[in-house]
Amino acid sequence: MLQILDRESSVTGMNLDREKQRLRRFAMSVICSVSVPALADSLVLTLEEPQAGGTYTGISNLRGWAVAESGIDKIELDIDGVYAYDIPMGGSRGDVGSAYPDFPNASQSGFSMAFNYKALAVGSHQVTARALSKDGAVATQQVQFTVDRFVSSFIADPDEVDISAVSDVTLTKSALQLKGLRVEGQNFDVALSFDTATQGFELTEITPQESPTAGVGCSGPSRTAGEYTLNSQGVERAFRVHTPTGYASETEYPLIIAFHGWGGDTGEFLDNAVVRSESDQRGYIVVAPLGLGQEEPGNPLASWSFSGSTTGLDGDGLNALVPNDSSAICDDTVTADYGYPSCQGTAENGCSWTQCTTDDFQFTADLVADIQQHYCVDTDRIYALGGSNGGMFIWDLAREESSLGIFAAMASLIGLPHRGYLAPPTAMAGMPVMSITGSRDRTVPPGDWNEISFTTTTDGDRYYYTGATAITKSWAEAYGCDTSSAAEPIDVGAPDVDCRGWSFCRGETQWPPVLDCRRDMGHTYGLSWSWPLVLDFFDQHSR
Repeated sequence: MLQILDRESSVTGMNLDREKQRLRRFAMSVICSVSVPALADSLVLTLEEPQAGGTYTGISNLRGWAVAESGIDKIELDIDGVYAYDIPMGGSRGDVGSAYPDFPNASQSGFSMAFNYKALAVGSHQVTARALSKDGAVATQQVQFTVDRFVSSFIADPDEVDISAVSDVTLTKSALQLKGLRVEGQNFDVALSFDTATQGFELTEITPQESPTAGVGCSGPSRTAGEYTLNSQGVERAFRVHTPTGYASETEYPLIIAFHGWGGDTGEFLDNAVVRSESDQRGYIVVAPLGLGQEEPGNPLASWSFSGSTTGLDGDGLNALVPNDSSAICDDTVTADYGYPSCQGTAENGCSWTQCTTDDFQFTADLVADIQQHYCVDTDRIYALGGSNGGMFIWDLAREESSLGIFAAMASLIGLPHRGYLAPPTAMAGMPVMSITGSRDRTVPPGDWNEISFTTTTDGDRYYYTGATAITKSWAEAYGCDTSSAAEPIDVGAPDVDCRGWSFCRGETQWPPVLDCRRDMGHTYGLSWSWPLVLDFFDQHSR
């Protein structure tokens, strides 16, 4: 090396740079001639998404896992050969932990993040994941993928543009997105970006929507929004329908059945301005049925029948799933009827608080069929949501095997199953569900995070409920999620909302299919933030 340095120092003038380059090439050839031992199983890296050869158009996952005998220091990401950022690590991976039991933190070896593929130019790209172990070893994996967008000037006749069919408008500082723009008889999702040079919007993406099909929902006579009734099991049942702005009978729309709380009515959701505006923007039909109760003597308060509430419909009120428990869902020594006399004369204990005249599962199926006959419904995007008493009903409705043939996902607002009614969906396919509760709720308390025992009301009544973590964990397991570790935080973009879930589930989308979300609040819906959050969840699921 001294000889090399001496030689370099002896070279002057115009030939100095050329000589330096030659010497560098010589040094590299010497280094490369030395044999380097191949990286063994002491460091293993697997990049699972993006997939090799895949095509991506929007926000999707970027994920994988890595283990090392010395432990993983960090995971770096390069996009097209340029360092981008470090990827958050620590996701639960029970499968990796089983395969590498002697490696530290193998069961928490997952890494993942939401990645905006739209930010890349159209064409082929390369992502490189680089795992660095604590002892300095490095492993890399590269994947080629494609980003696609439609960029075109396609409007031949401005008179053929119909903006009344737009179901969703999103405006940011630099972009405008329209969903369902109708041009010459076809619907498109359109994206426009603001051009600072021209101080105007430039059309950057056009995605044609699938042409509506004449299914069950589009075959019958068309109804408008309003209040209607149907006969179910010999009982006249009432419901109210809200259709999105610009509703067109030839276009299929997603449908939400919204179940009110105990003593509520059809306006509990539909009288809320945020519910109406958000549903209009996203193109949802919302149907609010009225529960029974007003037909019970002395009780004008409507409710829903479900397991754990129906002591008159399905037994004596005792829960066989809780051994040696004679008062599974309430302490009836506190008061005789809790102020909920819906089943007086029928129920055998005092804690019943439901109507006992009919089966609300059958009514729900009858209601969906009626809506499909009179409105144009996307049969792959039918959802159910309930609040409080209606949220409790959701857990029973969601576990019914027949519901899998109807609903794509469900959400429960401040509603939990009664104590002992923990059973997950009866079908192996599972049901995506979001649970939203209040950490200060004294009526239906969710319990602490990771608490799997039952919870007890503190508002004067002594009702017992299945804790939020217990029910969501049970459902996540039914969905094939890895629940060997505690649920991980999920960024849902809602302020002051703590959402958690389990990863690596069957059919996983942007968020896990089972979400446990809590906010610092009491027994209230908080529809200004919870309704948009629920719609975000529903938007990720179809049957």
